[in-house]
Amino acid sequence: MGRWRTKMLFGLILYGAGFFTAVYVLTPSPAIASDGVRACERSKGSNLGTEEAGFSSQDWAVKMRAGMDKVKSLAEENAIKGVQAAKAWIDQQRQANGQ
Repeated sequence: MGRWRTKMLFGLILYGAGFFTAVYVLTPSPAIASDGVRACERSKGSNLGTEEAGFSSQDWAVKMRAGMDKVKSLAEENAIKGVQAAKAWIDQQRQANGQ
């Protein structure tokens, strides 16, 4: 009876991972020009109405991309630490068993 819950949870996690991957890929990187202004050619004219209102979707996208980059680097570092810990534990078990 609990299998459908497991499948649903797995599906939601997989769907969320796919969604966040798509957002990460489609979000422009924060490229800075020499004069200190962001240089994203495809959206220069798209924020004209929102700039006056004090909200910029480009700024939001850049902040989101920077946050996702931090999460990605943190996950990579922790994955490396996890693999090293697992290898150390396996080596310790092998030495204890005389292999």
